[in-house]
Amino acid sequence: MDFFLIGFFPKLRVTRANWKLQDDRPNDFPAGDYVVQLCSVSNCIVKGLRGFDYPQLTKDSFNQYGGFNHLETALAVIEQQKTEAEFDIFAYALPEQIYEDGQLQVAEIGCVEPDEIADDSTEFEKLGFDVVQMEYCSFGCSPLSCNGQAGLNLDLLNEFGLIKSELGAVKLATEFSISKPEPGPYIIVEVWRYVPPQYPESGL
Repeated sequence: MDFFLIGFFPKLRVTRANWKLQDDRPNDFPAGDYVVQLCSVSNCIVKGLRGFDYPQLTKDSFNQYGGFNHLETALAVIEQQKTEAEFDIFAYALPEQIYEDGQLQVAEIGCVEPDEIADDSTEFEKLGFDVVQMEYCSFGCSPLSCNGQAGLNLDLLNEFGLIKSELGAVKLATEFSISKPEPGPYIIVEVWRYVPPQYPESGL
């Protein structure tokens, strides 16, 4: 399956350690003991920039997927944020295929032309795959984290609450499109996380 990069997404860092430090969180971390950080694509739990005050940003600052076309823009936004919240920057990649009613369909989901995105993938580590409700270039819920489906698929998931393999992602995308924990349709998202460059010690 071929994936193409759709942009860079600053998201709130949601770890087991910081979960109860946030006032609007329920009492229990919504994942099994094996998960140390939730990296779901949905904004329901792992929130993006919505709800934070960034007066320099307008709706035109984002591409049609709600991300940035350049890593430098995402980094600049995080540097300017005035909250105590911690963020990670994710890169998402999509196939041109969706799952609906158990059927794989070719979909014209290319809201952003691939050559509009600056490919900085060498600075990212691949974390796994998510299966996300998607319509008109807009991400909806991730059933694994939003609808309690993680607990039913422990063998397929990793410590980020993501699916370990593409084969596992295909399996769950097909199943979710039939069982409909959310109405769907569903798309597989390849999830990468920015790794800041390491600087050598000065020796001073």
